[in-house]
Amino acid sequence: MRNSCLHIIFLLHLAITAMAQEPQFTQFYAAPMYLNPAFTGHTYEHRFTANYRNQWPSVKTAYKTYMATYDYNISNLNSGIGGFVLQDHAGTSRLVTTQTGLNLAYRFKVKKHAEIRAGMMIAMTTKKLDNTTLVFNDQLISGGAPGSSADAKSVEPVTYLDLGAGLLFNSTNYWFGIAAKHINQPNNSMAGNTEALPVYLDIHGGYRYIISAKGAGRTDLQEFVSASFHFRKEQNYSQLDLGAYYFKSFLNVGLWYRGLPFKHYQPGYPNRESIAVLLGLEIPDKNFRIGYSYDITISHLGITNTQGAHEVSLVYEIAKKRKKNKHVLVSCPKF
Repeated sequence: MRNSCLHIIFLLHLAITAMAQEPQFTQFYAAPMYLNPAFTGHTYEHRFTANYRNQWPSVKTAYKTYMATYDYNISNLNSGIGGFVLQDHAGTSRLVTTQTGLNLAYRFKVKKHAEIRAGMMIAMTTKKLDNTTLVFNDQLISGGAPGSSADAKSVEPVTYLDLGAGLLFNSTNYWFGIAAKHINQPNNSMAGNTEALPVYLDIHGGYRYIISAKGAGRTDLQEFVSASFHFRKEQNYSQLDLGAYYFKSFLNVGLWYRGLPFKHYQPGYPNRESIAVLLGLEIPDKNFRIGYSYDITISHLGITNTQGAHEVSLVYEIAKKRKKNKHVLVSCPKF
């Protein structure tokens, strides 16, 4: 009986971890296809991105996330297409989530410097455990060697189809988007039963005050200040990012707060997580951007116990000169 109870507790822990720890990026605008499929193709021609996040490095085998994307602006069809690969490593059980997806987007011009974009995502997701690092209860009772547990064999990798969609209103000065993941609520159980993955809701937006700009329609931004928000919700779990950043010429600096201080999951435990500091560098002639951010943990876990989180993003865009001259592109949020 005790063996069965421990097995059930273990599986419940896996389900809660998968639900409450959706991979996230502090530099969410540097991972636009993951943030909202409506951003797909929001570039002059080709765009490559790479993202890496190491959360709580002082906690052994905590959370590491890797992502690579490519998207293309099919300007003649007012469309965008792109693909991505994401892998997330979580916890001492080495829960590995791998997602490979395809995004499609279409834009509707509202006026010269404003547009509405709609996008969709279709992805295959695989989750699996490394059971060799775990000791199960039946091994303790029988003295069995690692890998000989019958409980471990009942936890199998799972692969499922994941669907998402998003809308975005975008203009030179402000933008607002909404996206949903897991809208088909796939079964992500690793124990052979049914465990529907809840719908994940993402709302984001911001305002940009332009100090100086060049080019036709002042679309080549030289200096600006921007404020932005990013809200996520999945069942009873929710999170909010609030931040601002300053950009001039090639330098981008930002400050973000993550948390919902007025929401308590338990008495005495306010929902505040971190303050993030961001530094971004842009090489305009090379169409290359690099960003680094550090999350300072302000929750009860403390910065000493977690050592915060490190994140690096790379964005590289390629476009022929005639493409840039021919099409007026509404400026995309950065980092």
